[in-house]
Amino acid sequence: MPGATLLLLTGCIATPTLPDCTTGLKKKAGQATAASPKTAPPAGAGKPAVAKKASQQVFIGIDGSGSMLGYAQASNRSVWPRLLQSISQAILLKGLQPIAYRIGAGAAEGPIQGSVTQATNPCFFKGCDGYRPVASSLDTLWTIQREGEVPRLRLLVSDLEVNQDDVTSLLAGIQPDLAMGASAGILGIKAPFTGNVFGASGQVIQKGNVSRPLFILATGPKEQVRSVLDEVKKTLSLRGITDTRISIIERNSSPETRFAKWIGGAPAKAATSGMNIRLDGQTFSPANNQDYQFIRLNPGATGLSVATTKTWSQGTGRPDFGIADLEKLPIAEGQPQTADGMQVSGIQISGSNVRVGIDVDQSTASGLYRVVIPAGSMPEEWWVGWDRAEGEKTNVGNKTQGLLLLMTTLSREIAGAANAPPAAAMCFALQN
Repeated sequence: MPGATLLLLTGCIATPTLPDCTTGLKKKAGQATAASPKTAPPAGAGKPAVAKKASQQVFIGIDGSGSMLGYAQASNRSVWPRLLQSISQAILLKGLQPIAYRIGAGAAEGPIQGSVTQATNPCFFKGCDGYRPVASSLDTLWTIQREGEVPRLRLLVSDLEVNQDDVTSLLAGIQPDLAMGASAGILGIKAPFTGNVFGASGQVIQKGNVSRPLFILATGPKEQVRSVLDEVKKTLSLRGITDTRISIIERNSSPETRFAKWIGGAPAKAATSGMNIRLDGQTFSPANNQDYQFIRLNPGATGLSVATTKTWSQGTGRPDFGIADLEKLPIAEGQPQTADGMQVSGIQISGSNVRVGIDVDQSTASGLYRVVIPAGSMPEEWWVGWDRAEGEKTNVGNKTQGLLLLMTTLSREIAGAANAPPAAAMCFALQN
C-alpha cells in the first residue's frame, strides 16, 4: 500500500513546460490567447464593404530596353509573339481593354497604336525604324493616369534586369498603388533568347542561345491581378508553353505560421536530438513541449539546422539572405534577447518549407532560441532558383539579378500592411 501511494503521488508531479513558441508574435485574426481571450466582434463587424469599381482599362508596359532584344531575334522566335498574343487575348477574355506602352525612356511612350505584337520588331529594342533607344526606367508604367480611388491593373512585360541592380525606383513607382490597396502578382517563363545577355552593370555576361527568364509583373485590384494572370497562363498552355511559374501576393493570403518539426547538428554525429534538457535547474521533456525541438551539442559540434518538416525534399538555397531573425527566449517572464554566439549560415526553401542552418559558437549559452521569418519574408522556391546572386558564374543567362530582392520586398510590403503573423517561428531548446 505505501508503495502504491508513492506511485500515485509521483505520477501527479507536473512536468515543467516551456513558454509558448509564439510569445510576442502576431496571431491570426480571431485567434485567442490565454492573455487575450476571444471576444465578441464589435457591432457592425462582418458587414460587406461597398466595393469601389475598378477601371476596365489595363495598362501594358513592354520593356523596350536593349536587354530584351534577344527574345525578338531568338532562333525559336515563336515564343515571344505567342506571349504577347496571350496577354492581349487573356485581357480581352476578361472583358477588359488593353492599352499598351513602350517603357524605358524616362517616360512611357504611347499608347502604342495597334497590337502589342509591334514588339516583335527588333527595332522596338534596338532604337531604329522610328523607335528611339531607351534604358530601363521600368517605374514609368506606374506614372500613367494615377487618378481615382482604385489602383489600375498594370502589367509590365520585362526581363526585370534593372540597371545597377537597383530596384529602388521600380518599388518607389509601385508604392502609391500598394498604398491604395493593390495586390501584386508575377508570371515567369524561360524563353528562347539569342544574342548578348547583359548584366545589371550593362556588361555582356553571356553570348549565344540561352533560355532567359521573362516576366509579367502585375499590380492592381486583387481580383483582376489573379484572374488575368491565371488566364494568361491558361492561354500560354493552349499555345504550347507550359513551363510557367506564377505567384500572387495579396493582403489576406498570408499562410499559417510554420513551426519547427526537425533539428539536427553540424556535423550530424556531434549532436543528439530529442532528449531531455536541463535548463535553469529544471528538466524539460520534448514530449511535454511539442512546439520545441530539443538538441544537445557535443564536443566538435559547430552548429545546427532546424526545419519546418521532418522529411526534406530537394529545394534551392544559398548563404543567409537576410530573411530570418534569431532570438533568445526567456524561460520564465521577459522579452526575447539577441542570440549571442549564433548566426545564420544558410537557408534552403523547398515548397512551403524552410530549413535554416545556424553556426553556434562554443561560448553560446544553453537556453531557448527562436528563428523567426516575418510575414512576407518567406520567398517562393522559384524566386530563389531563378535569381542570379552577386558573383555567380554558372548559368548566368538563365537567371535574373534582383528578382529575389524585388519579389520579397513586394511581399513584405503587402503582408506587412495586413499586420499578418510570421511565416515561420521555429523554436528549439539548446544544451551547449
